[in-house]
Amino acid sequence: MSTTVLSVLTTLDGARSNSASVDTSIDHGRAQHIPHGAAMSSHPSISRWAVPFAAFCTMFVAVGFPNSSGVFQEYYEFELFPDRPSSEIILIGSLSSSLYMVLGALTGRVADTMGYQVALFTGSVLIVGGLFAASAGTQFYQLLLSQGLAFGLGTAFVYYPAISVSGQFFQRHGLANGFVDSGDLACPVHFVFLAYTSTGLLGFSCVSFLRIGKRHAPASRGTRNIVDLRLLRDTRFLVILVFGTVAMTGFLPRYFLIPASAVSKGIDTAYAAWLVGLMNGLSIAGRLAVGWLADRFGKMTALITSFLPAVLAKTDPKTPTALMTLFVVHVGLLEFGFVSLVPVVVSDNFGAENLASKVGLLNSIMGLGVLAGPSAVHAIVSNGRDFNIAVLFSGLMMTVGWLILIRTLKYL
Repeated sequence: MSTTVLSVLTTLDGARSNSASVDTSIDHGRAQHIPHGAAMSSHPSISRWAVPFAAFCTMFVAVGFPNSSGVFQEYYEFELFPDRPSSEIILIGSLSSSLYMVLGALTGRVADTMGYQVALFTGSVLIVGGLFAASAGTQFYQLLLSQGLAFGLGTAFVYYPAISVSGQFFQRHGLANGFVDSGDLACPVHFVFLAYTSTGLLGFSCVSFLRIGKRHAPASRGTRNIVDLRLLRDTRFLVILVFGTVAMTGFLPRYFLIPASAVSKGIDTAYAAWLVGLMNGLSIAGRLAVGWLADRFGKMTALITSFLPAVLAKTDPKTPTALMTLFVVHVGLLEFGFVSLVPVVVSDNFGAENLASKVGLLNSIMGLGVLAGPSAVHAIVSNGRDFNIAVLFSGLMMTVGWLILIRTLKYL
């Protein structure tokens, strides 16, 4: 990144502090809103795009790497640790994929009270250190601590500044956040082919680059508790929390199921890895489309619509390869959009100030579903049942989450 852009972003840090003059408090269950894009008029276009691009790169490494866990799972299970049950090996990917959600109430609060710079620096050190340690690890516990625990903790610190920043610069918050959130999908498109040869170098360069995208959060008003639990008294927040937790239980297992399921059906290992990349590549278009839909027709309309295709339509393909490819295309295009909408819906309902804390609190409980989902489907598979049962379980949980949202929509 050039010195010019770095100086622009430094200027934005100061400008953001001056622009945060409106308090967003929970007053009788309603939020006082800071308008989206309130800071955009005072910043040049290139400056407004620089920070969301840095946030995109944060998602590329911090969340995108765990999204490639299916490839690692297949390698660990069949090559590196053939004597260990898959239910143990899955813990590596589950930790790196779920800690940023489970710890969100704490790390989101850190970002809002201590500043985005502190959160990004702490997370960057943990992510880079975890990647380098994992590259030298040969024992299960070494990978669990490095690729699982250290990387997961690092992601917990950098994630919330990344997903909270786009609304400060763009009126079309849904589309902007869809762009930022698609970074975690762009990463697996490349990582599934380059995982073991470039993760250390790419992780170091990307996460170090993201330090220029640091943001100073506005001084937090009101409560100074370590974790702010006031939103748990708001019915609207509880509705989002319940349906989100159920849906996320079925969302993440697909990353782990697709490669192993494809190999078990006789599909070539390289093609199975390519399927993960295909799914994530198509998901970028899906998230951008849902973001556009949210800006055009409303946040809740887009959220409900993104759940509609949660269950795969019945098909009768002639080969396992055709089945898996069709399934991956369906999931990639139609079932990933709701993830990028959660921060947008929270901001729309509860205000944009201290957004990292609000989304972090929500994700802390939704993260229980993220952690439980992969273990549940692998327990199904380890009992000798077909992979199709595990896939159906995943789709069923997303469908139940959507039904809960529909039945409780009147409270939102």
